[in-house]
Amino acid sequence: MTDRNIGFLIGITGNSGCGQTTAAEYISNDCSGICSLDQVGHRLLDRQYVISELADSFSRPDFNNMNGKSIRYELRKIVLNDTKAYANLNSVLHPRMIRWAVNSARILRKLKGIWILEGALICELGIHEYLDYLIVIQDSESRCISRVAARDKISLQEAAKRWEVQLPIDKKSTMADGVVNNSEDLDNMKQQILTIFHRIKKNLMN
Repeated sequence: MTDRNIGFLIGITGNSGCGQTTAAEYISNDCSGICSLDQVGHRLLDRQYVISELADSFSRPDFNNMNGKSIRYELRKIVLNDTKAYANLNSVLHPRMIRWAVNSARILRKLKGIWILEGALICELGIHEYLDYLIVIQDSESRCISRVAARDKISLQEAAKRWEVQLPIDKKSTMADGVVNNSEDLDNMKQQILTIFHRIKKNLMN
């Protein structure tokens, strides 16, 4: 039997455009809290010490006079077709994101409730190892690339690059405790994620 007085941590992931954010929203009113891993990365880019490190790393002193949104726009242009620059960016952000996840997991385990982390890079960063249950939202690469391009107003090429640097969705599915197929309409996905979530809650009650 699971101790109901400690936090239970669920990760919802997929590749870019698979629908993990939408899936998390469907259970947002029935859990203790949801955090977006993307937003964690965005908040880091608003920290001056991170901006200064990126300015030095990319030889871009002008970063020091820019806000996080402008820096994200510039970084997307820099790393799009440059694997070395992409690795450089990750070397600054990813260790901090992992530390945040580890510290957050330690804190939330002491708090009663069900806590959700959603984001595309949960498996890539190894954060799934600190969670109690991993849900993968699965969809086809072509559908997701089109969805991301339309959503973020970027080219299909740039959207495809995001998939190239992420783990294959089939591999993520083998790492999951539960898989949701998002190849049909949103109502179908909603029913799948609710079914999994209610099963988790029921097991926690026993």
